[in-house]
Amino acid sequence: MTSDEHYRAPFEPLLPTVKFVRTNDPAALAAAVTTSTAAIIAESVIGEGGIRPLTPAFASAITEACAKTGALLIADEIQSGLGRTGHPFYFQALGLEPHLVAIGKALGGGVPIGAALFSQEVADTVSHRDHGSTYGGNLLACRAALCVLSELVRRRSRRERQARGHLVRAPAARAGGETRDREGSTRSRPHVGVELTRDAGAVVPAALERGVVVNRTAERVVRLLPPLVITEADADEALNRLDPALGAVGASA
Repeated sequence: MTSDEHYRAPFEPLLPTVKFVRTNDPAALAAAVTTSTAAIIAESVIGEGGIRPLTPAFASAITEACAKTGALLIADEIQSGLGRTGHPFYFQALGLEPHLVAIGKALGGGVPIGAALFSQEVADTVSHRDHGSTYGGNLLACRAALCVLSELVRRRSRRERQARGHLVRAPAARAGGETRDREGSTRSRPHVGVELTRDAGAVVPAALERGVVVNRTAERVVRLLPPLVITEADADEALNRLDPALGAVGASA
């Protein structure tokens, strides 16, 4: 159901009745959702689109559309869930109340696993064996997930995770005018996007040569996803290596 042509094209034909709505456009959402709409699927923070959170106005429009039409709300928290934004899930910060939540990636700490959280309303309609997977529920993946969840609950308060995010705010201020913040609300947390004035593709190998792993989204955005256990010393070291990578690419551009 993704709108990204890069991901859609290899798998077409896909579901023909999916409508795509411009992010953070409440009027477009209201026009697209009707009583025949089964569900609204929304990524709380648009990861591939440059680490852009949904606006409060758009979140309110989603809530209103669901209330008027009976459509379910599915929150995609694959990238933003489990503490990545300083909240257990970013839909909480937006005031959304989803019927289903998709989680993964961070859940297994590197071990492949995904899960769906159901509201009671949805859970009451699901019976044993309605949903299955040949890979779901295996011992290794579930044990990894339990370890991750235990560490998040036992050793990290939300305040500590939010404070940790301040360690990665510096790139936009330290890159000599080559970057600018897109959304201050996410720049202060561990899920960070640094928007350049040029294509960010060359920054990825330049940073890797200096021992820093970053990736590129939305063409001009360098995405930083440090582990939640990162220390201040580690963050400083990473930024000290990222700065010359940005500079080297700028000099050769």
